[in-house]
Amino acid sequence: HHPKIDEPNLNAITGDIIQDRPLPFSFSACLLVKDSNILLPEWLAYHYTVLPLRRLIVGVDPLSHTDPKQILDSYESIGMNISIWTNDSFWVDGHEAHEKKDFSITNETAYEGLRDRHLYRQKVFFKACMQQLHDENQTWTLLVDTDEYLAFNYYDEQEGPPTWCNKNVTCAKDYEKLIKDGTHTRTKLDRSPTATVAEHIDKHGVDKNYDGVDKPCVIFGRYLFVSKESSSREQDIQRGLDSDFNATLFHTYRYRYRSPLSSYQLGKSIVDVSRYDGRDLKNIHRPLGNLCTGHNAYVHNAAMSFRVHHYVGSWETFRRPGFDTRGKSFFDKRSNLKNLVVDNTTPRYSSSENSTWLTQFAKLVGKEKALELSQKIRMREEIEMDRVIAELANGAQLHDWDKLNKKPPKRARQKL
Repeated sequence: HHPKIDEPNLNAITGDIIQDRPLPFSFSACLLVKDSNILLPEWLAYHYTVLPLRRLIVGVDPLSHTDPKQILDSYESIGMNISIWTNDSFWVDGHEAHEKKDFSITNETAYEGLRDRHLYRQKVFFKACMQQLHDENQTWTLLVDTDEYLAFNYYDEQEGPPTWCNKNVTCAKDYEKLIKDGTHTRTKLDRSPTATVAEHIDKHGVDKNYDGVDKPCVIFGRYLFVSKESSSREQDIQRGLDSDFNATLFHTYRYRYRSPLSSYQLGKSIVDVSRYDGRDLKNIHRPLGNLCTGHNAYVHNAAMSFRVHHYVGSWETFRRPGFDTRGKSFFDKRSNLKNLVVDNTTPRYSSSENSTWLTQFAKLVGKEKALELSQKIRMREEIEMDRVIAELANGAQLHDWDKLNKKPPKRARQKL
């Protein structure tokens, strides 16, 4: 089983880090970034606290206009071990033109070519990253994007019967009984802001109630949180937060409207890299194919102990400088979902302690440091992003991406 780790107690020297208890193990993550500096501080602070994330390999897209190094360096000061891979240093050439490292992008490059190259980069990056972490004897590793957060799959009164019941009333009643009498794993999820994913996995396993087999890749359902603002009547987003923290600067506090648990996106996973066998990635939603739980990349809402929260955010945090495969129309479409439900679980608010996950982060690293590493970096990066976008708009270094931004008509969705 996982060796117990003691967190670095730098308290004696710097007054910075106090861990209230030794944790059973720490997480790793593989993260591909392209101009995500506004989102990065919250993503790092949240997963540092909630997983706990201590080892991270970041692949920086060579077309980036911004550099995450300064942010990542500052997280090393609180005991994270971070590697930054640039210039596609992990690249392995494939057969197709867009799979070659020296593929040159010009005005003539079709949108398809860029998209396929992006998907290929994902595959080679995650493969190299998992292999590296495997060689370091790491274990559970998170594979999500900077706008995605691994969260506890807390039971929600509004969620309705499990999606596998298919309107079968008996099935729904049986499930409800398991929840009501506290025998279902989801009722054992610790709601305190100090709870960690590692402790739950250590105590209850990661997917026992789902697959019956211990697989090295576990897929969780992924749910979209849209950019609709919470009305103060429904939710005081500042609740449990120290007044120095501004809840509107944190996706996990500001946005409470998500798609219902019955309407899930393709899942995302965690992989135990100690059992990774070096295989090629199938795709980012089901990276190890049949070594992953389930039969495809969709996950039934009621099965798992964890889920992934995917934030659209505001247009300011969503947009990217230069060539962006997503664009404003994509943002608008994402933000206008119907049948939304209010989900107040992500801040991990505790009324008895009047605290949230940020309170816990501040306890771990000290309040000043917590403010600097999350909110203050984000504010600086917003100003920097405005500057980069303005500079590009003035034609300082436009790569004639405009043509590429005009997407071809959407092809039929590929089957998983």
